[in-house]
Amino acid sequence: MMQVQRAMTSLALTVAAMSAVPALAATTCPALRWTTLGTAGGPVPTAERSEPANLLTIGERRMLVDTGDGTVDQLARIGLDLGAIDTVFISHNHLDHTGGLAAVIGLRWMNQFPGVLTVYGPAGTRAVVEGIVASLATPGSIGFGLGTPPPRPADSVRVIELAGGQALDLGQGVSVKTAANSHFDLDGKPDAANVSLSYRFALGTRSITYTGDTGPSAAVTALAKGSDMFVTEIIALDALLGEIRQRRKDASPEMLAGMERHLSTHHLKPEAIGEIAADASVGRVVLTHFAVPPGPLPQFEPAIRSRIAARYAGPVDLARDLQSFDLGCRP
Repeated sequence: MMQVQRAMTSLALTVAAMSAVPALAATTCPALRWTTLGTAGGPVPTAERSEPANLLTIGERRMLVDTGDGTVDQLARIGLDLGAIDTVFISHNHLDHTGGLAAVIGLRWMNQFPGVLTVYGPAGTRAVVEGIVASLATPGSIGFGLGTPPPRPADSVRVIELAGGQALDLGQGVSVKTAANSHFDLDGKPDAANVSLSYRFALGTRSITYTGDTGPSAAVTALAKGSDMFVTEIIALDALLGEIRQRRKDASPEMLAGMERHLSTHHLKPEAIGEIAADASVGRVVLTHFAVPPGPLPQFEPAIRSRIAARYAGPVDLARDLQSFDLGCRP
């Protein structure tokens, strides 16, 4: 009987030890995952892709990086409610990157999820959020028919504006660095009044650099140096310009000329992506924010891959909506 009891005890201890292995692994190697919620590029909605938005999972934390229109719907499609989100990073205040922020703030407040949502972004982000909060005055005064007003929308969100070259410590080994990129440059010079940011997110020795919208930029290359993952926008310039001219017969010559100038200097062509990725020695490239004509993406894939490969020999992924990319711990 004693031998049987000892055997049973030994088996129980073995099972307990085996069941503890995943928990130990999760503790020693917390998650670092990038999910492309929306991979469209530019302010024209398409049937194939949602507007620019990303979900960053670091350990138990979940943060949004840009919030294009449809962000909350994309979160719902992966089974995540807004109560799980405590932080938002905005790269720049173009509407295709912020159009879903009102729903993130407003629906999070309406559901009365606990905690305060922190929104990081460049100068001007505070004004955007204050405008959203002001738009909630009427639903805030209506309440829920209970005779008592709900918590103030302003109490559910705070804003921290950032500049290029800053570093943040978010705790638990999570750090963020910023770089002012070239998306708003005027004739090759930074626009002092407007800033577009790229971000580098790190957990210990693992890191992801996100360009946001930018043209070629030495600051972005420096920020990405040695990153495990380089998440970048991309433009198929000639095809996109041809499609715009065909679709926008109402556009003036001045508007079309300005659009061509913006698209050709403030976004990244495949060759430029290959150059940055090679110079920064990144581990892999993930393409998103596809500034291409509406329609299936595969028709552009061979040219995109070959032009990047002319400079960069590492792996390249053309992201889809709701696709996730995990960075595991190094051996």
